[in-house]
Amino acid sequence: MAVKQPPGKDNEKNYTMATAVRLTGVEAHRIRRYEEGGLLAPARTEGNQRLFSEEDIQKIEAAAKLEDEGINLEGIKAIVAMRRGERD
Repeated sequence: MAVKQPPGKDNEKNYTMATAVRLTGVEAHRIRRYEEGGLLAPARTEGNQRLFSEEDIQKIEAAAKLEDEGINLEGIKAIVAMRRGERD
């Protein structure tokens, strides 16, 4: 199946949900929850299929590790913001 690249993303790898699940080992429902909670903003095809970047894959893995340690979504968002230097 060919994946259509969003404008301006021609040189960036983009992964479908199924591939993101396989790469990260994180279930699709958890990935959708991270998106709904504002941790991710994957690109979308014209058909509205999610396309995850390498950066998105890394965010999914980091969020899942934190969640597995018992940290809720709001806590994960705060930790991610601190790691990026966006919050003290």
